[in-house]
Amino acid sequence: NWIPASYNIDYTSVPPRYKLPKTRREHRARTSMAETKELVLLNFWVSPYGMRCRIALAEKRVEYEHKEENVMEKSPLLLQSNPVHKKIPVLLHGGKPVCESLVIVQYVDEAWPDRAPLLPADAYGRAQARFWADFVDKKIFECGTKLWRLKKEAQGEAKKEFIEGLKLLEAELGEKKYFGGDAFGFVDIALVPLMAWFRIYESFGSFSAETESPKLVAWGKRCMERESVAMSLPDPDKVYELVCFIRKMLGLVERTRDREREHRVRSAMAETKGLMLLNFWPSPNGMRCRVALAEKGLEYVYREEESIMECKSRLLAKSDPVRMRVPVLLHDGKPVSESLIIVQYLDEVWPDRTPLLPADPYGRAKARFWADFIDKEVRWLLLSPLRLPVFVSVVQYHPQDACLRTCGCQFSLH
Repeated sequence: NWIPASYNIDYTSVPPRYKLPKTRREHRARTSMAETKELVLLNFWVSPYGMRCRIALAEKRVEYEHKEENVMEKSPLLLQSNPVHKKIPVLLHGGKPVCESLVIVQYVDEAWPDRAPLLPADAYGRAQARFWADFVDKKIFECGTKLWRLKKEAQGEAKKEFIEGLKLLEAELGEKKYFGGDAFGFVDIALVPLMAWFRIYESFGSFSAETESPKLVAWGKRCMERESVAMSLPDPDKVYELVCFIRKMLGLVERTRDREREHRVRSAMAETKGLMLLNFWPSPNGMRCRVALAEKGLEYVYREEESIMECKSRLLAKSDPVRMRVPVLLHDGKPVSESLIIVQYLDEVWPDRTPLLPADPYGRAKARFWADFIDKEVRWLLLSPLRLPVFVSVVQYHPQDACLRTCGCQFSLH
């Protein structure tokens, strides 16, 4: 199985947005057992192995009943049909089970020989196709799974093998339209579910498939133009969301809004003079910083952090290694921590914009005294309308304050 049962993931708790929506293909497939010659596919929507079977059945234009399995609460039918491995996919034909995706694809090809052939006609061609399909199973899918299941420091070897595997497949493909030549076939079916998983592999493996193997990516796009493939593969975004959800449950979180967000953050940083605020939205300390930034009319990148220690980003841990907590302001990569220190820093760096502290030293000392008093003694009064000097006003959070709505700040949420 692509997810070991020992991980004990409760898929009944998977949020509805991670579940595959019904497609036209599924709608056509849900016919009665009598109409489909008692053909049933036991599957789990995100499984690349199950995708192979669906593509093969679609290529043969064979109608069947699709039964979605819960891989953590396996049905009696699945356990009875595959007592050896106890995993999907399983094809039931007239009540007789056929297990393992590549075995199923070959069975479908042999059971309906008068429809679109999936394997070459000659013995040597079939042997070569089986070799490369086995290579995809043992090298590509296994290494790809390691890329999202392992933490970054343990991914090196898997990433190297994965990219090497892609290059070998690209060399085998050559200038052909499909791996079998002009005809879509067995090796294509074995590999093409990768298209639904490329975003996961690239994101957690920190590489670009188009850069490493452009011909293979072009092949994948050609395959996606086929109805059998397009209607059998799920939305890659749904797959990505589910994998991120699983990683959190398995304690593999580095920040699962991962490297794609890092790229967006770097781009946004360049557009906002290198200002970024690391924050957790209900934090009153973070609110102080946002109000101060708004008063100064400064654009910045807003990055939401997790409150749970295990889920805090590497950027936060690196920026505030002492306390590892929000808020942290990054200015051209240099971190400033603690909300009152951040507010004073902003006032000093941009003195030509709305002043937050009084002009005279004694007034500044009094403002700092009362701000410290609020921190240590009356934090609960942060939501009350206190009338203190401007700096203390900034320390507070006023939901009605117009600056929060109309300051012109560019909050780039990632």
